[in-house]
Amino acid sequence: MTGIGERAGEGNRPIHPWSILMVRQIADGSGRLPPLHNVRDGVASMSAGYLGTLDRTDPLYDVLAIRVYPEISNPVFHVERLSAHRLVFRYREEHTNRAVVAKFFNMDDPNTAKVKRIKSEYRNLIRLRYLGLNSHPHYVVNPFCREERIGLAVAEEFVRGPDLDHYLKRAVTDDAGTALRNVLERLATFLYLLHSKTIATACAPLEGVGSYYLRIADKLLRQEVITVDHVWEFLTLRDRWLAGPRMVAEAVTVHGDATPTNFLFPNSEDVVGIDLERMKQTDRVYDIGMVCGELKHAFLWRTGSTWTSEPFIKHFLKNYCHHFPSPNTAFREITRRLPFYMGLTELRIARNPWLDWAYRKRLVWEAHECLAWGLQR
Repeated sequence: MTGIGERAGEGNRPIHPWSILMVRQIADGSGRLPPLHNVRDGVASMSAGYLGTLDRTDPLYDVLAIRVYPEISNPVFHVERLSAHRLVFRYREEHTNRAVVAKFFNMDDPNTAKVKRIKSEYRNLIRLRYLGLNSHPHYVVNPFCREERIGLAVAEEFVRGPDLDHYLKRAVTDDAGTALRNVLERLATFLYLLHSKTIATACAPLEGVGSYYLRIADKLLRQEVITVDHVWEFLTLRDRWLAGPRMVAEAVTVHGDATPTNFLFPNSEDVVGIDLERMKQTDRVYDIGMVCGELKHAFLWRTGSTWTSEPFIKHFLKNYCHHFPSPNTAFREITRRLPFYMGLTELRIARNPWLDWAYRKRLVWEAHECLAWGLQR
């Protein structure tokens, strides 16, 4: 069999980018495609993830043709794999040049919680669009359909545009701080609208975030980034935070994975949210702290400075709190809980094996300082 990277750019050959066999192999980590069809010569101008065209006999073909492109006769779908770790593909229709993103789950995956989470994105998108996040300038991507009998969790619109990470890089390399401030203002408004449309009467549950904290610490221990003693120290800090009255907050619907690549800015006004599979009910600062933690990491990683990110973090927080009836009160309450969620985010990022080993250790130390400092406020 031929590896995915080796097959890129081999022309418009028909393939089964969905096939059960391929889904099982990718999920098992082999990352290889079965040679189901003859390969025709072609140009090598496509991106590294290009796989070919979707075969008309693939069950996905009729799903897309009938439910997403009903106005097109005999559509031709060019397929590109978007993720090295997940079953996410882009299907561009040749005649219209319109594209959709399709996300699959492995139907043989024994991890039922993971499968349930992936399958939930369709329903999450429907709910948020029903609540009003469905049009310019703040919206989430439009889910067209799902078909669980073939492992399709959701087929959704593809939105082209730079993400937050693009502006973070520019702020460091091109001194484009003004552009970053602008998108942070827009992101703050987007998140405020998301959180405010879904305010619940109950208090935010803390059991889930406490368990997540433990899973992250355990992963860092298994990776040998931290020791057993460090784990106990972090868990002690966690328990002190969760036992405090400051952590009592209203439960709202949060994005749940507010990383820089999950917010797109296709023009000078719009903000588009993607990847909503981790959406849940919890403290709004779960999202806010993740954005602030990602800002801290983005500048620390690229500049080595712990303070370069501070003006941008403050700018984001001020713009988020500006929407409350009492901005100063909101700022004070949110920033009291913020160190817990920022520290959690820094630990989360430290799990990534592609980061430099010394930097991962640095992130762990920063997380500890953030958690300990926050308790003294």
